[in-house]
Amino acid sequence: MQKGFVQEKRGRAAQYVFVVLSFYCSYVSADATRLFYPHQCSTLSQDELKKESQKLGEQLQQWNRLYRLSGNSPVTDETYDQLLNTWQQWQKCQNLSGQLPPIHLPPHSRTVKHPIVHTGLKKLNEVDIGKWIDTREEVWLQPKVDGVAISLVYQQGKLVSMISRGNGIEGLEWRDKADFIPAIPKQLPTSQPQLILQGELFWRLKDHRQQASGGVNARNQVAGWLMRKSKPVTPEANIDVFIWAWPEGVGKAEEQWRQLANLGFPLTQQYSHKVTTMAQVKKWQSYYYQQPMPFATDGIVLKSFPTPRVAAWQVNHNSWSVAWKHPYARIASKVTDLHFRVGRTGAVSVVAEIEPVELDSKKVSRLYLGSLKSWQKKDLLVGDTIQVALAGHGIPKLESVIWRLQQRTYPDLSQFKQFHALSCFVMTPQCEQQFVARLNWLGKQLKIKGISEATWREWAEHYHLNKLTTWLSPSWQTSLPNTKKPRKSLSNLGWWGSNHS
Repeated sequence: MQKGFVQEKRGRAAQYVFVVLSFYCSYVSADATRLFYPHQCSTLSQDELKKESQKLGEQLQQWNRLYRLSGNSPVTDETYDQLLNTWQQWQKCQNLSGQLPPIHLPPHSRTVKHPIVHTGLKKLNEVDIGKWIDTREEVWLQPKVDGVAISLVYQQGKLVSMISRGNGIEGLEWRDKADFIPAIPKQLPTSQPQLILQGELFWRLKDHRQQASGGVNARNQVAGWLMRKSKPVTPEANIDVFIWAWPEGVGKAEEQWRQLANLGFPLTQQYSHKVTTMAQVKKWQSYYYQQPMPFATDGIVLKSFPTPRVAAWQVNHNSWSVAWKHPYARIASKVTDLHFRVGRTGAVSVVAEIEPVELDSKKVSRLYLGSLKSWQKKDLLVGDTIQVALAGHGIPKLESVIWRLQQRTYPDLSQFKQFHALSCFVMTPQCEQQFVARLNWLGKQLKIKGISEATWREWAEHYHLNKLTTWLSPSWQTSLPNTKKPRKSLSNLGWWGSNHS
């Protein structure tokens, strides 16, 4: 055991210590005051649960209506899906249905029924995609173009209707808008009595990389143009169309793609790929996620051929087409706990513990929320749902609060009023966080290597390090256990002493 390695220089060292202590910074302790909140289903009363579920259900219905009728949405698909899951869990707590009411179109809007319903897509993960492929004979892959879904109806080759997806059964009639979209052929080289296509209106982009740029609001640009009340004056060359279904198309998939190209819809043939293995699927998924494209995408779509007869098509029932979404650029998560940290200067910062999520292969379970005032301004409590994204260098950040519980119960913060720049120079139970933060900061200023904040905390909690200079005392040093870890820590203190003698 080393004894008195700085004894002869104690006066100089102590003086240096207190000079350093005169400077303050905003270093924050890694420990925290923990406020625990159990799972919402068990803590909310039946009345509270009923109110929360009703409010969230109304919000989901509003977003669903906006998306189905106009293709516009203030939240991402992933966020909507996750909030829907939360609502369904709350409904289950009350033994109620987890199905949202059907969307009804506005009574005075110009609506029309789809000749063939829009079935929608089931979203699968990588494992389920692999199983799905194994049960299919012929599978084709296409990009999941991020735009506004429509039906195009031709009679004797002439475009007679362009219908928004709506509720899948009926939608808004946008035929007049189609005249101002040059990419949509108004007359096809065919004499078929009726030809029905389903596809996506999208905003053309230049060398768009989904991984780097995200959706860049491309869908909303199309939706905004379509939903204008005034009639367009000039053609909109930025809007294009990607046909993803020819419900009554004949022949094999390749023949359908070729025929569509001849009819004036070349993109389907260009961006359709036959796949037989999961390795091929992953290759194309990475391709559409990372490489430059003329459109935004939010995943890929897999389709098995031949497709069922249209008489079997139903809204929200589609066994022959599935989607695999891109990795999330942002994701929703629920706040499960709040940690309040007292730093060296007495300032309090807040860290949120959230339900673990994965962003760009990074697992995220905690978010730094800033100062106490910043947290209060965000009005964020346990049980609220937030949107998480990655900032520079892959650091997770709170992007927005997307749903707040209606019942707001705020924690008692009065305990933090006692902390300030001149508090906690001596170790007490109430001062542990700030005192340890002071020790850790001091060690860094003195360039003492190899002693972490956890070590300072252990010494303060268990070995009577109760003043900022106690560690300089030979008697205190000899009180530490004569084991490997304390010896190594003391040698680091010895290194500092010998270099400052």
